[in-house]
Amino acid sequence: MDPVTISVAVGVASKAFSAIKAGFQAGRDIEQMSGDIGRWMGAVSDVDNAEKQAKNPPLFGKLFKAGSIEEAALSAYAAKKKLEEQRYELKMFLNMTHGPGAYEELLAMEGRIRKERQQTIYKQQQMRRQIGEAIAWFFLVAVIGGFVLLVASIWFNKAYAKGKIYNAPKDYTRKQKIQRGDIIEPQMTTCRLKIQKVFKDKMACVYVGAQKTYELEFTDIHIGCPRKYQCKLNPNGKEPNIDQVMESLRSIAK
Repeated sequence: MDPVTISVAVGVASKAFSAIKAGFQAGRDIEQMSGDIGRWMGAVSDVDNAEKQAKNPPLFGKLFKAGSIEEAALSAYAAKKKLEEQRYELKMFLNMTHGPGAYEELLAMEGRIRKERQQTIYKQQQMRRQIGEAIAWFFLVAVIGGFVLLVASIWFNKAYAKGKIYNAPKDYTRKQKIQRGDIIEPQMTTCRLKIQKVFKDKMACVYVGAQKTYELEFTDIHIGCPRKYQCKLNPNGKEPNIDQVMESLRSIAK
């Protein structure tokens, strides 16, 4: 119960208490004032129940509504003190005017009212509080979980993008690719003309370079065979048989 509800309960109890006093002073018995007595006892029971709730609040309330719980506890304590004064005054009045038996009868009635309210009103209130707390915890966990997923998603996307940028293949120049070993340039050597033959308007040129590197080239007769040129190093190569080459060319020409 919140402080406002407790104040309302105290107001109901005080109004009923005034009616009870006036009834007893007018000579009415307990049965005739059962309505006012029931309202007073119900309000007293509600305040007692509020004090119990304030002393043992749920975990969610302790974490997020500590100020409201403390305020409700103070209100319940003050209300209980006021109602205890009313109870004492009522007890003294009944003992003097109706004897001790009247107050005992009043206590028995109060016990029945408390039991009825516990089985109906307070039980329902407790169930609603438990459901409300479960829903509050569910939403809290959902919000925290959603926030964690959002942060993780942002971090993952940034890490993925960063890794993608760093791991992306670079557009190296040819020189850089050669230095990295991506391109292996052939080793060149200077080949010199060893022999040449003429076939129609073409010339067959055999060249020899370092480590027995041999090359066979064809060129136009009016250009002729260069004396030397840079050829690909091919160690221990086989020297072309220019006579066989020329014979093959003649056979093809026929």
